[in-house]
Order: sequence, then C-alpha cells, then structure tokens
Amino acid sequence: MPKIKYQLIPTDEQKCVEKKPRKFLMKGAFFFMGLLIIAFYNLRSTGNESKNRTQSLVKMNEITEQVGSSPFERGITSFTAKMSIIKEGKTTGPLEAFTKSYFSQSSDELGTNTSTAIDSEPEVKYFVNSPNCRMPYPNPFAPDILKIYKKQAYKVCDKNRDLITVIFNETDSTYRLHQNENCTCCFRQILPPGVLDKADNKFKLHYCVKFPQDFLVPTNVTAMITYCRRPPYDKLSQKDAFGFVHPREDSIEYNETSSGRRPSVLLWGIDSMSRMTLELTMPRMYEYLNAQHWFELQGYNKMGINTFPNLMAVLTGFNESYAKKQCRPDKAGGLDVCPLIWKDFKDKGYTTAFAEDWSLHSTFNWKKVGFLRPPTDVYGRPLILAAEKMIQKAHYSEIPFCLGRKPAAEYVYDLAVQFSRVNRNSTFFGLFWTNTFSHNDFSMPSAMDEKMVKYMRTLEKNRIMDNTIIIFLSDHGTRIGPLRELDIGFVEERLPFMYIHLPVWIREKYPKFVQNLQLNRNRLTSPYDIYATLRHILELDTSTEELPRPEGCPTCHSVFQEIDWSRNCHKAGIQRYWCACIRFTDVSKTDHLAKTMANQLVDEINEFLMNSGEAERCRQLRLDRISSVRRDGTSNIYEIKIYVLPRNACFLAEVEWNPKDQSIAIWVPSISRVDIYANSTACTKVKAVEKFCIC
Repeated sequence: MPKIKYQLIPTDEQKCVEKKPRKFLMKGAFFFMGLLIIAFYNLRSTGNESKNRTQSLVKMNEITEQVGSSPFERGITSFTAKMSIIKEGKTTGPLEAFTKSYFSQSSDELGTNTSTAIDSEPEVKYFVNSPNCRMPYPNPFAPDILKIYKKQAYKVCDKNRDLITVIFNETDSTYRLHQNENCTCCFRQILPPGVLDKADNKFKLHYCVKFPQDFLVPTNVTAMITYCRRPPYDKLSQKDAFGFVHPREDSIEYNETSSGRRPSVLLWGIDSMSRMTLELTMPRMYEYLNAQHWFELQGYNKMGINTFPNLMAVLTGFNESYAKKQCRPDKAGGLDVCPLIWKDFKDKGYTTAFAEDWSLHSTFNWKKVGFLRPPTDVYGRPLILAAEKMIQKAHYSEIPFCLGRKPAAEYVYDLAVQFSRVNRNSTFFGLFWTNTFSHNDFSMPSAMDEKMVKYMRTLEKNRIMDNTIIIFLSDHGTRIGPLRELDIGFVEERLPFMYIHLPVWIREKYPKFVQNLQLNRNRLTSPYDIYATLRHILELDTSTEELPRPEGCPTCHSVFQEIDWSRNCHKAGIQRYWCACIRFTDVSKTDHLAKTMANQLVDEINEFLMNSGEAERCRQLRLDRISSVRRDGTSNIYEIKIYVLPRNACFLAEVEWNPKDQSIAIWVPSISRVDIYANSTACTKVKAVEKFCIC
C-alpha cells in the first residue's frame, strides 16, 4: 500500500501534500468502513445509553479528583455537574454562567418531554427526574398564574424626613444618635420582662431619658423607642424604634490563616414562598442568586404542613411528633430545654441570634408558649413586641406590613446586617425569619424584590460573605389562597426555595463540596438534609461516616455529600402525603366514583364537626362542585379537591377507596383547606375544628 503523508496544519509557506492511491479503491474502502462504523455504532447505542452516560460521569469524577483545587477545578466540576444532569435527564431554570460556557441548553438537557411534528404531547419539565422521583416543574409564568398575580410596588411607610439617624462606628462597634433637626428627643429602653410563664409575649419599657446630639448608645441598651418634638415642643413630632447589636465581651476573633478556620452561618428566611413564586415575584433577587453562583437545590421538598415542623427539622433534626414530645412547645420552659442547633454553635464559641418579624404568628409562639429566657445572644422579639404595641401599624393582606416608619421585615433584616457587621471578625450563627410580606399574599414579595438585593449587596460590601455560609430558604410554598387552588397548587405548596452561598475559601479548601452541591441541584432533598449540613459545618474535617444523622431521618445527610440519584421520599424523611414525586393521573370529575368519594368526603367532615363537641355554631357543609380528582398510580389512593357551600370553601384531601365496601377511608384532620378562611371561623377557637368551621 502506498505511503500517505499528512501535514496536519498547512501553512502559507507549504501546502498539505499526499500521494493518493487510486480513487476507486479509496472510495470503496471508505464506503465499506462507513458501513462497519454505522453498524457498530447502532449496536453499541441500543440499550446502552444510560450505561455510557454513567461511565462518562464516573470518568469525569475521576478527572475532577485528579485536578483537585487547580485553577481548572471550577470548569471541571461544572462539567461534571452537567454530565450528571444529562444522565438524570433533568433540570430547569438558568444554569450558572460558567456551566453555560460548556453547553448550550437543549430540551433533552432540561429534562423535558418535548413535542414534535408527530407527537403532540405538551412539553413537560422536571425539577427531579429519576427512577424513584419525577418532580414536575410548573411554569411560574403560566396564564392562569399571571391572571391572579398582581405585582406590588415597594411600600413607603412614612414619607416624612428622619429626625434621628443612627451612626455606626465600624472601628469600635458603637452607635450614636444624630438629630437631623433642631428638636428635643428622649428614648425608652426596651427590655425582656424576666423569667415568667408568658415572658415571650411581654416586654418592659423604662421611663423616657432625654439625650443630647450624637448621643453614644450604652452597651446595655439593645432596643429603644424614641420620641422627638420640634419647637415649640408642645406635641410629639415623630416616634421611632431602633435595635442595636453590641459585641460579646468573650467573643474570639478567628484567624484567616489558621488551619482551623471556621465559617459563620446565616439562615435568611422568607415564610410561605416556593421556588416558582420566588422566580415570578422577585426576578431581581432570582437573577442575583444565579449571577453570583449560589447553589440551588431545586428538589428541596418540605416534610410537614407548616412552619413549625419544617423549621424544627432544620433546627433539631426531629420529625413533628418527636419535636412536640421532646420540646413541649405548649408547656412553659419546654422550648428552653429543646436541643436547637444554635446551642451547638454556641458551645463551639459562636455568637448566636434569632429574630422574627410578626409576634403573633412567629414560629415558636403561634399557639405555643415560646421561650422563658432569650434563646440566643441576640434576640429580636422584645423589639418587635414593643414596636407593635407602641407605634403605628399599617396592615396589608391582614398582616402588619408597616411597623412605624418602615416595613416590619426590615427590622429583622437590619438586625441581621448589624449582627453580621459587629461579629464579622469572629464566628456567628443567626436565624432571621420574615412573614409579613409573604404569608398571606403570594404577590406581596414583589414589593421587597429590590430591597432584598440591596441587603445582599450590603453583606457583600461589608465582606460578610467572605467568611459566612448563607442559607437562603423558605419553609413551604403557598398553602392557602387562589394560587393554591390552581392545578399547580400541589407542587407549589410542597417545594420551598433553597439556595446556599459558600465563601471562596470554603470552595477552594473543600472542592468536593462544590462538586456535590452541583450534583445535588436536581436531586431530592429535605429539611433533614439541611440540619445534617449545619452539623457538618460544625465538623468540616470529620469523616462523613462519623457525622451525626438526623433523628427524624437516619438516611438523610449533609448536602455537601452527594445525594443518591435514585432517592425516594421515604429515604428523604418525607411522608407520602407531602411528597411532590407522587405520580397522579386525572380521573373524570363526572365519573360515578368521583362523585361518590366527594359526597362521602363532605359527610366525613360534617360528622367530624358534629362529634367534636366544639362546633355548635358551625354550619353544615354541602357539596357544591368537584374541582379535580387524581389517582396515585394504580393504587386506591385518590386526591380530591372540592368546593362546598356555604362560602365556597375549598378542601383538598387524600382518601383511600375501598372497592369492597364502596367507601373512603380518611383521617379528617389531615384534610387541607386551601381558600383564605381566617374571617369565617371566629365562632370557634379549637385548632382541630376551625379550618372546617363556617360560622
């Protein structure tokens, strides 16, 4: 055979030259080889696609481990995550900018079932798409959602000029009160009431103390209400409330070059907000999180009905029943002895903080006793209680949105920024939670969108993020109201948002954390995993086998470790009822079975009310219409949504149909009421009865 020479890169000086064999021999050889290649490729492709993808992922993981913390690591780990996404056949939403540089997003990569000219099936996207969990991704901008969404502007609570400005000295962490006009001012110090059975619902106020210009706030004053009068000083001109965070005398400064360097932790929470609602109502914040490469857990699934069980799973690792048994939130002193995670951080030398913006509906006080003593070094409740009592409130959606001269949520977030700045050179753990712009109206977060980004930029500017792991989270999605009543309401309620920020030094020192967080983006996770992650942060260099597991979910673990792709809700500690992976098929609303189950459901509720002994003034319910009936696979489990008279109340229930007895089995307290009903249940105060009672 004649020798063929190639010059791989031809230049202007010398063209590529080859001695060619006869043309017909070459054409025949290439044709024969082409047939062999096509046949071999088809044989290899058939039935082995998933195997090949898995091998590619394993190979890429090996490459990543070899690279370690080299300058190429971020690109390699991004590539690894993308390979995992292809393998798992999923993901939605914008990918990180550095991931986009490797791949263009095709419909296959996004985990979609895409329509073609032959197949007219609608496009379906999934947050998680694995053998044991297909978690649907509803479009936040669907027409039926946009029809009820009403974007809100930022609410200015008081247009008058500030008479007092608080000036913070970064050098010594002190505060001065600067008067912006010629006026006379005094302040009343806010204090916790001492150890009482209902201490968490009370506060003390000292008498009003006049203060001069640029008054230095004493270190024992953590909250105050100010009163200012302009000349001729005969009437009050302005009332305001302020909180202050002072350094702990025994706090230990960390050494940035120390091998034992530890990160601070901020939990920054918004109540009742799903991942979809965040994208819809807070587009600037959503864009910021993605642009800054925060790690998102799109498969984060709640484990209980409301805030208390979901936050207790994060803070204790307990399920709801065990949390109530161990922590006794309805008994004085019960929560004080509860093993909340901030105690573990305090034992490690961390300064701790907790604040929430709505005293009535706060996590540990709504139909609970609360704490006898402040549970953390910095505790925001006395400030909120005093402000709600002593200064003017403005309600939106029946929630005190404005508290005096600013939104209630800003007292909490301002406290978070102060707490972080004062303790920047030591380690801290803080939980800052807001309800007042999200709890009752899914559209209201749009009013705080730009403000939220400003808070994040403030943390950046003050270098808080340099040594702080920030977990931006919610407890659940919208549970009541028009959004929950839509078909997407099932997923909306169950999938709160979850984002994690890692400091640069953590990314560099623990590259495996980065890789695993990218892999876990579209895998099923739960609040128990976040608890395990917080425990992991306390022991970053402990082997994964030795890390403690949550009591409520022994199979759950830190999200810094890879989550099993084939995980199901049981392994994630999520009860079947709250699992967003359940695959339902629609049943016709006019079907005889659907009508039978709906009528029996109403009968069950009426019987429950009659037997409760606490519903004398509650009216009997009548079926108005069936909204939807869905069957769980081939089982006898059905999800039924109905509207009843009077008041067009909407109930959602999961029932089990017994074909032999032609009857449903249902535990009535498990039924959800998804319309707004607070104003229709005033004739009963019994928690188990009120959602079913129409006065």
